[in-house]
Amino acid sequence: MNPLQRCQQWDGTVPSELLDRHYDVGAGLYKFWASPASAFDAVCKGWRSAAHPAQLHYAWDLAAAESLDAAIRRTTTEAVERLGLHRQHAVKVLDAGCGIGGATCQIAAERPAWQLHGITRVRRQAQIARERAARAGVQNAAFEHGSYLAAPWSDGEFHGIYAIESLCYTPAGQRPQLMAEMYRLLCPGGRLVVADGYSSKAPQPGQRDWIQDVLDGWTMPMPVSVQQAVTDATEVGFVVEGVEDATHQVLASAVRIGRIGRLLLRPLAQLAAVPGLRPLLAPLGFASVEGARQFAKACEAQERVLVEGLGTYQIFVLRKPD
Repeated sequence: MNPLQRCQQWDGTVPSELLDRHYDVGAGLYKFWASPASAFDAVCKGWRSAAHPAQLHYAWDLAAAESLDAAIRRTTTEAVERLGLHRQHAVKVLDAGCGIGGATCQIAAERPAWQLHGITRVRRQAQIARERAARAGVQNAAFEHGSYLAAPWSDGEFHGIYAIESLCYTPAGQRPQLMAEMYRLLCPGGRLVVADGYSSKAPQPGQRDWIQDVLDGWTMPMPVSVQQAVTDATEVGFVVEGVEDATHQVLASAVRIGRIGRLLLRPLAQLAAVPGLRPLLAPLGFASVEGARQFAKACEAQERVLVEGLGTYQIFVLRKPD
């Protein structure tokens, strides 16, 4: 079975095991996704104490931003603003796929009257998120380890849900279940905002390796198409309020990620292959040299996928009817 077939046939258990390994062994690689000072801070201090955005997603309009950190945080702001809750105060919002809590803590700090909850399928991420929130003095954010396919909350508990580059880890066959669960968790009139990558067109033979490199290096199943995402949402009852192609907003960010893979991560992976240097580079995500090489290849390949139009970056705004 080739890797692409493997990704397409993932069930609800295997991805969690692969994600745990990916983030336990290679989590340090994500420290490089920040402005130089923040990346250096994370390398020196670790995730728990560093002044790092701690948000593992694309940056918004990087060319116009004052820094990479600011552009990364802007992506979160763009998603949360589309919830339509900015004039409300005592609301409960879920970050579905919160990672190590950077986005959740950002919004919790900006909206102290809101109650933020984050959920991640990776146990270590939930623990790091709690520790980061505690160190930052954020008291209106809580983090759960669990699956957003079967979340531990009651029906209609959230006024809004946002998911930034996290629902893509759900295989196509489980997307209907995923949408049904998001629908269940929202109160009537609540919105789900999803910012994520989607398949756009069939690759030519020479382009298939690019997609495979992204799937293998970032431990993902094959993304669904925009039309399939719309179908999955409407079949459970969501009203589609908007589907926005934001590829142009994140393209400069994708180019930056590709450059980091080529000029930084790939050379470091080569150094990590030297036995005496591997222990020094292991905390930065190079404990598995092959895993680091795959990650670097994914960084380079995702740029090609977006530039060539094989994938797009879309923002969905879905509303549960009143």
